[in-house]
Amino acid sequence: MSTQIQTPVPQELISVDLKPKGNVYPSPQTWRDQILYFLLPDRFSDGKEGDRPIFDLENKNEFQTPDKATWMAAAKKFQGGNIRGIIDKLDYLQGLGVTTLWVGPIWRQRADLETYHGYGIQNFLDVDPRFGTRQDLRDLVDAAHDRNMYVLLDIIYNHTGNNWFYDQNGHPQDMMPYRSESPYPIHGWRSEMGNSTSDIETNDDGVWPKEFQNFDWYTRAGQIGLWDAVDGKNPLHPDVEFRKGDFFNLKDLNLSRNDTLAALIKVYQYWIAVSDCDGFRIDTVKHLPWEASRNFCGAIHEYAESIGKENFLLLGEVTGGSKMAHSYLEIFGRNIDAVLDIGEPTNHLAGMVKGLVPPTQFFRHFGGHDELGSHRETGRYHVSILDDHDMVGRNGKHRFSANNNIDNRYAQVAHAVGVQLTTPGIPCVYYGTEQAFDGTQSRHDYDIEAELNSEDRYIRESMFGGIFGAFETAGCHFFNPNHPSYLRIAAIAKIRNAQDIVGKALSRGRVYLRETSVDGQPFSIPDAGEIIAWSRILFNKEVLVVLNSNGEENQTAEIIVDASLNPVGSQMKVLYRGDWSDAELKNPPSNQNIEVKANQSNATVKIQLPPAGMTILA
Repeated sequence: MSTQIQTPVPQELISVDLKPKGNVYPSPQTWRDQILYFLLPDRFSDGKEGDRPIFDLENKNEFQTPDKATWMAAAKKFQGGNIRGIIDKLDYLQGLGVTTLWVGPIWRQRADLETYHGYGIQNFLDVDPRFGTRQDLRDLVDAAHDRNMYVLLDIIYNHTGNNWFYDQNGHPQDMMPYRSESPYPIHGWRSEMGNSTSDIETNDDGVWPKEFQNFDWYTRAGQIGLWDAVDGKNPLHPDVEFRKGDFFNLKDLNLSRNDTLAALIKVYQYWIAVSDCDGFRIDTVKHLPWEASRNFCGAIHEYAESIGKENFLLLGEVTGGSKMAHSYLEIFGRNIDAVLDIGEPTNHLAGMVKGLVPPTQFFRHFGGHDELGSHRETGRYHVSILDDHDMVGRNGKHRFSANNNIDNRYAQVAHAVGVQLTTPGIPCVYYGTEQAFDGTQSRHDYDIEAELNSEDRYIRESMFGGIFGAFETAGCHFFNPNHPSYLRIAAIAKIRNAQDIVGKALSRGRVYLRETSVDGQPFSIPDAGEIIAWSRILFNKEVLVVLNSNGEENQTAEIIVDASLNPVGSQMKVLYRGDWSDAELKNPPSNQNIEVKANQSNATVKIQLPPAGMTILA
């Protein structure tokens, strides 16, 4: 039952009430057991899919947009997705195996700008009316909790929207080049019409709540030009350029001021009270001073614990590699709890599944022992991603399925997600991946602007229809629970989500990359394009996952398993095969087993897989 939000939107932080607005839903015991799904509200659903045809895989051209230029231009504008649409699709998401929603920013944006992505906040205490209301947000969280699902809200406190103008010789400017010396002068606030004004007269003028109408709360240093530390500068120093400059035209907040940081802390404590959400995904953590991040996270955790949320998740986006990420990630809980595996891990995952990268490059992310503990513990602190809305670190902006024409491409994208579901880390599916969305800027070779600016828009397709549908379509939706990729992801997720030893082994067990043998050759770690196998072991249970990373040929291999857990002569049950029929994927056969045999003094199983195939044994 939904909690009713009775209070009006506060205009000043001083009037904010931090008492929870309804029942408090408890945190999960461990986030390792969760499967995340990341969506952008504007691009996911408007709840009106019943008025539109579903995209037909067999007749793609039926829905092709008649005007590609209009389709491309629409990508940079609001499409009409909203919070009620997300509520409408909870059954679809739960059927996929999703247990936690990561909802892109829903905060109020500028009425005069097309910041559909939600990262340019104009009012920190309100929901953007294009997405819905604060009541809609609470209804979403309550509806998710009714299904035993959790909700993460995407938050931003590094910067605000483009809410004021710089002064350049008496003229207003959205952006200025970075300078480290004295702050730039201000021309005025941005009005609801997009003009510069000295007065804030309406709720769409300037920025809200009122406390943020203080120019000293902004660094006013111009836009970031150098996105990494250079010349031996300490990358954690608060005055380094990428921590002090604006994020393009989004104005940087001065977090060296205690009052600014205290205000932001109260803002997001308020949203926990209002929404009953279960965690935050924190944007642009790399651009936050380390101490500001630590103090913010500590204050949020303290508030969450005080109301009964003992394991409130703070998931950080930290670009710049694992060293930068680990500088913010602490096992003692003094900063963010987990990081997104951006860049190298994502590239190695995609490359391994496509047969382009040796599996050792991907599995090394779980090896060794560092400040985060052993490879078994890594899963607590990392969120695995295949596709996302930025694709930072990937060569060109594109999804995994882009430019992929192999016959088993739908199975291949499902099995890439399958790797996420069966290796250490908290897996996260980006909306549309389960429908094999293939967004890429490179396909639009005459879109010079996109090539020059490394556009994100083509990896942010619309799921629900409108004029910017995936695959250059218009007027159709993509919520197909019988899509080949959806069915396979759902089948693997069902195994992982089971509250038994197999499911727990997949989410918590130790991981071992297995040696294989082909045609009687000596056992060795496989190379790129070969059959790859890994085990997850928890106590006395081994779960074996086998992937054919060759997308065009059948392959067979002997694979070593643990002889003490699977002695010669025993059998391992087949829990999943990607080449099962749709009926078998939904109701797996119970009588398929593989015998454990001896080979070169090893306990082994022999597996044959089709191109891009996968199987799971236990």
